[in-house]
Parts: sequence; C-alpha cells; structure tokens
Amino acid sequence: MAQDNDELILAQAELRDFKRTVLALRQELETAHAETDERLRKSALAANTEIAQLKTTVAVLREELEKARAERDKAVQHAIATNHNEIQQLKATSAALRDALEAARIDKVSSVNQAISGAGAEIAQLHGTIRTLREQLETLSAKTTT
Repeated sequence: MAQDNDELILAQAELRDFKRTVLALRQELETAHAETDERLRKSALAANTEIAQLKTTVAVLREELEKARAERDKAVQHAIATNHNEIQQLKATSAALRDALEAARIDKVSSVNQAISGAGAEIAQLHGTIRTLREQLETLSAKTTT
C-alpha cells in the first residue's frame, strides 16, 4: 500500500507538473498569438499608412502631369498661333513684294517704251536736221558753182 500510495503521489506530482507545463505552454501560446496579432496589426497599420502616402503621391503626380500637359498644350497653341501670324505676315509681305515687282516691271516697260519713243523722235528730228543741213549744203554748193 505504501508503494501504491507513493505511486499515487508520484502520479499526482507528475500530473501537477503536466498541468503546470500545459498552463505554461498555453500562456506562451497566448503570448505568441498576442504578439503575432500585434505584429499583424502594426503591419496592417504600416501598410495602410504607406498606401495612404502612395495615394497622396499618386494624386500629386497626377496633378503635376495634368498641369504639365496643360502647359504643353498652351505652349503648342501659342506656337501655332505665332506661326500662323508669321505665315500671314510672310504671305502679306510676299504679296506686297510681288505687287511692287509687278509695278516695277510695268514702270520699266513704260520707261523703256518712253525711251524708245523719245529716241525715235530724236532720231526723226536728227534725220530732219540732216536733211535740212544737206539741203542747205546743196543750196550753198549750187550757189558757189554758179
């Protein structure tokens, strides 16, 4: 009986040790779960914070991109308008130069025609003078031979 009693005491002691071990392991497991849950919560919080920052960054970059596009479009429109104005000015200058060239050509033709006409009149006058001088010379010659 003493042996049975000793075995019972040993079994009870072993059972108490097992219970304590189970309690300690349960406590460790709960602590590990709590730590894991806390790490997950912190990770989720950090991820959400990073997501919010990335969303803000994306929004800022989108605004900058839209602003750059608007500025580029404005610059293109300005360049188109400037080029259009320059083209219109060049066309007007070209037309004015063409008109001036045509007027100069007409003026030249008119001047040449006047010069030819004037030269023809002068030639006719000189022919008349030559005839008159020849007649006078013949008249003088005829008077001196008589």
